[in-house]
Amino acid sequence: MPWWDKYFNDDYLKLYWHTEKSAPLEVDGILRMLQIEPPAKILDLCCGFGRHSVVLAKKGYDVTGLDLSEKFLRKAHEKAVSLKVNLKLEQRDMRDIQHFNEFDAVINLFTAFGLFDSESEDIKVLQGVVESLKPDGQFLIDTINRDNIIHSLQPKRWSIENGTVILEERFFDFFKSRLEIDHQLIVDGGKKRRLESSFRLYTLTEMLDMFDKVGLVLTDVYGDFDGSLYLANSPRMILVARKKD
Repeated sequence: MPWWDKYFNDDYLKLYWHTEKSAPLEVDGILRMLQIEPPAKILDLCCGFGRHSVVLAKKGYDVTGLDLSEKFLRKAHEKAVSLKVNLKLEQRDMRDIQHFNEFDAVINLFTAFGLFDSESEDIKVLQGVVESLKPDGQFLIDTINRDNIIHSLQPKRWSIENGTVILEERFFDFFKSRLEIDHQLIVDGGKKRRLESSFRLYTLTEMLDMFDKVGLVLTDVYGDFDGSLYLANSPRMILVARKKD
């Protein structure tokens, strides 16, 4: 069983519930980077529980959210219904997008890339992105900045989120260029649970090489959603690319 089958569950929501608060500002940054107006068609690839999809839909964009997790899609649907916005949701593997020449933009956020064991599988994802884009459509991908993680990695830290005690241990495997994260949670009066994840973190050069292979041309790179310059110590690596003619 791949690690993500066990990772994206209720405990994941306990870990990252706080990220919902930052979604509106992140969406504002995304729209400044993409420079597209409603009702442009946007695919939120690996939309999770819909924190960005719903905000975009509320602004008038024609949004499709795609994710493998039925539980997360259900939460995204509930959120869309409560806010009375139109949001299309599809349960599917990110390697099998099944849309062609349809979207003005595809977004992939919060390091929802590099999950698979081989680079060829990640390239397959990018090929699907290109196929789903209209001519001259844009792709925006947001990941943790590998260079920053290497120099500022905190191997172990404790936190308390909504009454859940969390021990997070991080390790960077230089041979595989993967960030390994082990979360141990103490919940419900002492019960212990564990979540493990593994992400391939690509350098800017490696991403550009993959873009070239699939027919994407880089137009901009940023260090965060505020549009700041991408540097070695930037928290994020946000790339914006266009589909080649």
